[in-house]
Amino acid sequence: MSQKRLLTSILLSTLCLTPMILPSPALTPALAASSPYTITYKLPLNPEKYLFLNVQMVTITNPQVVAVQPPYVQEDYLVDMDSGGSHWKTFQDDNLRFQSSKKGFLWNIYNFIGVLPPFYPPNTNLIELNQRIERAEPYSPEERTLRESRAQLQMNAHLQPLIDAGYVLPEEIDDGKATKEFVATVLYRMFAEVRPYHGGIDLKDSDNIAVRWAVEVGLPGFVVDSKGYLYPDMPLRMEAGPSMYAQEYPYDRLFQFINLILPGRKTATGWEYYQVQLLLGMVPAQPRTLISINGKPYDPFDYSRDVYAATQTNAYYQASKKISQYITPRFAAMLDQARKDALKPRVWDWSRDVIHHPTFSPDVAAYRKNKSSYNLSKVYQAIRKHYNLSIPQDSISNIKSVLDHVK
Repeated sequence: MSQKRLLTSILLSTLCLTPMILPSPALTPALAASSPYTITYKLPLNPEKYLFLNVQMVTITNPQVVAVQPPYVQEDYLVDMDSGGSHWKTFQDDNLRFQSSKKGFLWNIYNFIGVLPPFYPPNTNLIELNQRIERAEPYSPEERTLRESRAQLQMNAHLQPLIDAGYVLPEEIDDGKATKEFVATVLYRMFAEVRPYHGGIDLKDSDNIAVRWAVEVGLPGFVVDSKGYLYPDMPLRMEAGPSMYAQEYPYDRLFQFINLILPGRKTATGWEYYQVQLLLGMVPAQPRTLISINGKPYDPFDYSRDVYAATQTNAYYQASKKISQYITPRFAAMLDQARKDALKPRVWDWSRDVIHHPTFSPDVAAYRKNKSSYNLSKVYQAIRKHYNLSIPQDSISNIKSVLDHVK
C-alpha cells in the first residue's frame, strides 16, 4: 500500500466529508418492486459526510444587514456592457463568462460580504446618469458611451472596497478567468485568521500557500488528481484534471460552501457563522449518493436508458424516501459537525501524518504489538477526531490496512 494517499475527491457534490465514530452499516434492500433492477441503499452513521446544502434550502435567522446601495445587479452590468444588443440571446453564455471571470468573481464576493459600502468618486450622480441614458437614442453612440460609463462606475464600486480591505491587489484585477489560484488567494486573505492553514498538502504543481489552504479546507472546485496535480492556472472544476472550459456549477458550490460551512458572516469584530434552519420539505443530502443499482453506486453522469429506468421504479423511490426520512432530522448535527471538520487538517501522507505523528504513535505501537480490535478502534477514533478524512479514507478497514502496511 502506498504511503501517500492523495485526496482525489474533495467535496464533489457535498459540502463536507466528515465522519462519526461508528462504521457504516450494511446495505439495506429497498422495498421490493416488480423490476429487473435491484435497488439497495445505506443509511450512514456519518450522515454529515453526505451533507448537500444551498442557501435556498434554509432560513437564515441572523441575516446580514447589507450596505445601502442602488439596485444595480449583474444582469444590469451585462446589458450595459453589451455593445451589440445581443445579450438577451446569449445571456447564458454571458452569465457563465462573467461568473467565472476575475471581475465577476470579485463582484460576487462583494455581494457575499454585503457590508462593505460601495465606492463612488466624489460628485457622482447616478440618478442623473440613469436619466441621461433613458433620454438617449437606443443603441446610439451616446447611449453606448453612457451605459459603459455606468457599468464601469458600478464595477469599480464593487472592486475598490475589496482592494481597500486587502482582499485583492489592483494589479491582480484584469479581464481574465478566475483561476483556482486567483480564487484561493482572495479567499485565503479573507479567512486565514479564522481558518488558518495547517500545512501538509504537498501538491505537485503549486507551492502557493493559499492554493494548498483551499485544498485543505475542501473548497468545491479544488479537486486533486491521483498524482497530486491540481492545475491551479485553470478554472474551478468539480472533477480532477486539466480543463480551460469554465463551468458555472463549481463557482456556485463554492459560494454555498463559504456561506454555510465557513464562518461567512462578516461583522465589525470578525467573521461568524450564519445561524440557519432547514426549510420544510428540504432534504440536506442527495439520496442518490447513497443508492446502488444492481450493486453499482448510482452514477449521475450515466445517462443510459437502464439507469434512467431504474430511477423511475418504486424501489428507487422508496429508497430515496427512507434516506430522506433518516437524514432530515439529523440536519442540525450534520451542519455542526461539517463546520467543525472544515477547520481540521487533512491526512496526506499516512506515514508522516499518522504512523510517525507524535499524537498517534503510542496507539499505533500498541496496535502493532497486539493487533487487538480495541487498539485499532482507539487509533481510528483518534485519527477521525484530529483530521477531516475523505469518504475513501474514512473506514476502519482502511485504517487497519494503513497500520498493517505503511512504514
